[in-house]
Amino acid sequence: MSLKKRSDRRVAVGGLITAAIFLALAAIIVISGQEGLLRSRYELRTRMDRVNGLQVGAPVWLAGVNVGSVSDIIFFNAGKANVTKIEVRMKIKKSIQHLIRSDSKARIGTLGLLGDKYIALTLGSQDSIMLEDKNYICSTNPVDFEELITRSVGVVDDITETAVSVKNIAKKIDNGTGTLGKLINEPLMYFDLTHLLNLVQRLTDKVNNNEGTIGLLFNNPSLYHHLDTTLMEISSLTDTIKRGQGTLKKLLKDSTLYNNMVSSIAKIDSLVEQIRTGQGTTGALISNKELYNKLVSSVVSLDSLVQDIKKNPGKYLKVKVSLF
Repeated sequence: MSLKKRSDRRVAVGGLITAAIFLALAAIIVISGQEGLLRSRYELRTRMDRVNGLQVGAPVWLAGVNVGSVSDIIFFNAGKANVTKIEVRMKIKKSIQHLIRSDSKARIGTLGLLGDKYIALTLGSQDSIMLEDKNYICSTNPVDFEELITRSVGVVDDITETAVSVKNIAKKIDNGTGTLGKLINEPLMYFDLTHLLNLVQRLTDKVNNNEGTIGLLFNNPSLYHHLDTTLMEISSLTDTIKRGQGTLKKLLKDSTLYNNMVSSIAKIDSLVEQIRTGQGTTGALISNKELYNKLVSSVVSLDSLVQDIKKNPGKYLKVKVSLF
């Protein structure tokens, strides 16, 4: 091979290598521009109980726009309870820092069918404080799908048991077992129900035709007028009582009657007490046994005298007749 051909080949190889280097640099610049590697960034942090497979390098979205990536995921002990939690650190573009405020929220979402995880941030309100470098942003724990599936297994078992119970009930109904089965399959029940409906229809016809007491109660207007008159009279009586007219009002509101009744009851109590203790004539008559015995003896003597007079009237009655 000649010296000239070797020199041309070296130039060609050198040019190819140089072009490859320039292409690699251009690719790095383009990728850096897209990923923001060369842009100014600041760090935000958030704490969660679990991250459900979130990886370092996962994208961070703000209202659906890629604004950064997850830079680190670490474990730490939270508070005096010594509970282990997870801290997620994110590198965010400095240019959108004014959009993330103290009322913004962070949550873990699922990207695509493969289940790749990302962090979604919400926009903050303008009247809230802007988060600075290494500040913490509030977050919500992601749904634990494994726990959800575990619970759903129990729900499926309950649904299966319910379906079996419904199937058994339907089978009993088809076989005419139980009250419901008889109601559906027993023809006599249909005839009884038809008979009952016929009776109700006849009763309705009688009511509509003003037949019987019920029909008159429903359709006779005189009952309504009598009832209306009675209610008016009751209302008038109530008004009379309220105005203080009539004896009933006085009986209800006049204190004189009440005082007289109290006085009379007190006198009756006093009289009963005197009688009980044997005071006065009535008390002596009731409580004095000697007076009672004398009274009984007098009554017996008087009865004997009356009997003797009936037997021997001449002994006691002497009639003297004289002529003038």
